[in-house]
Amino acid sequence: MIHRKFDGLKFKRTYIGGSKQQELKSFQKVQGTKEDNSECNWLEYRRMLMHYLDDTLNIVLSWKRVSGIFRIVLALLALLISFANPIVSLFILGLSAFFHFTYIVLKNKENRLLSEYDFSLDIINQETGLVLSKN
Repeated sequence: MIHRKFDGLKFKRTYIGGSKQQELKSFQKVQGTKEDNSECNWLEYRRMLMHYLDDTLNIVLSWKRVSGIFRIVLALLALLISFANPIVSLFILGLSAFFHFTYIVLKNKENRLLSEYDFSLDIINQETGLVLSKN
């Protein structure tokens, strides 16, 4: 199981090398040109892949956390306003439902990313023959 700890929230992706094109070039350079991956620098590839996966996972977790907070705050606000103005309360409750749906989608995406993360590291460990930690 993957255990990662992220400090702070992150809402935008940071590309390796500064841009998406540079990131793709970096991955291609490390992979090499042969079909059998015999030129692949597996340790550098693993480092870059972990950076990419950590970055992506941190973004999903950040958005999930914010949407989870918004859904609760808006639901409580809708409850408080419901006595004074039921129409506005329904609008706020709709926003809360939207953030709840977003939270569920992001939670599913988090589970998928963790599964892909684990699978990718297992494949790299199998290819290299090294037993590398998933931490």
